[in-house]
Amino acid sequence: MHLRPLRYNRRVDKGGQTVSATEFAELTGVSRERLRTWERRFGFPRPARVGHGPRRYALADATRVVAVRRAAEQGVPLPDAIADASDAPSAADASAVTLATAAAVAPIPVVLVSGPEPLLVSYVNAALQTLEDAIVAGARLDALPWFMGSDLERTLRTLFAGDTAALECAHPAWSGSNVIERSIAYRVPSGPGEPPTVALVGIDRDEERRARRELGELQQELTRVRVREQRRQRWLALAASLAERFQRDTGEALLGATVDTLVRRLGAVDAGVALYVAGQLALGATSRGLLGPHMVTVTRYDDLATLMQRSAPEWLAPSTASAFGVHAGLHCLAVPIGVVGERLGVLLIVFDELAALDEDIRNVLTVVAAGLGFVVLRDRLVTSSGGSGA
Repeated sequence: MHLRPLRYNRRVDKGGQTVSATEFAELTGVSRERLRTWERRFGFPRPARVGHGPRRYALADATRVVAVRRAAEQGVPLPDAIADASDAPSAADASAVTLATAAAVAPIPVVLVSGPEPLLVSYVNAALQTLEDAIVAGARLDALPWFMGSDLERTLRTLFAGDTAALECAHPAWSGSNVIERSIAYRVPSGPGEPPTVALVGIDRDEERRARRELGELQQELTRVRVREQRRQRWLALAASLAERFQRDTGEALLGATVDTLVRRLGAVDAGVALYVAGQLALGATSRGLLGPHMVTVTRYDDLATLMQRSAPEWLAPSTASAFGVHAGLHCLAVPIGVVGERLGVLLIVFDELAALDEDIRNVLTVVAAGLGFVVLRDRLVTSSGGSGA
């Protein structure tokens, strides 16, 4: 079985762990250009370069760079901020007691194995010490029934015998269950006279799965937001184009052009305007001519009467839609047309399938209907004025 090195191993240099300039900039919040300016003017931070190769920054410098950035944001002169940060202890200066305590209280399993012969568990942290059947310090791994020939054995042999710095491996849970877990295995630097040691740090797969699931949910929500925003922009563009036409054109030609635009932009089957006259809705010619002239008494259809009172777009019941000539299998969306409480008519839009009416769609349709209402009212006033002056 091929044991692949961990991805981050490629970032480890002789001088310590380093990352690319882009990664360092993302980590510290300081752009690559500003990092180069600081390097040129103040000699800080000092990246590692081989010849004319790319800059790589030591992770140990990240804390100092962040400290300089924050001090500069508070008005501290850069030379002073850099001097103060250079004098501050780095994360690498943590005491041995602090590091040992961190390993001891870590919420994930930490196991130290000395070797290469025998492979002996020399330490387990508190996450395992409290479990009844968990592996304990002093246990020999080669005495475990599953160990010989396992992924863990190959990993440990490779780390003790070769130059590989770290590997990921699978093994039964240290808690004694049969669940397969994964750990990061890496060599621990040892002092003179100390046996070589490999640390095994558990990977919290449950947390990883939860994080991936939450990330997937966030990505889905982002997609939904983007789709909604794109749809909103299309509706707003439609409303803007119709508003311009309302200001420019008049009469039946304007109504016809408006419903024709709605059909084309919404992918509808047909559309038309039914004007309200003496308790009836009079539907004349429609954009595609599929409905034909119809007179419909509003009070004969409960949903139509409610629609006129509420002034909100709604899908008509099949029986109500058929009164306007809508064929079976099609669906009719009705948008009331009114101005300052006066009922003037209904905008009818026919689709081949039902669709959800979210708040954005309702708002835009209401705006379009209001524009149609002013057109109808304006035409009536013009007609009335012309008639009285005759």
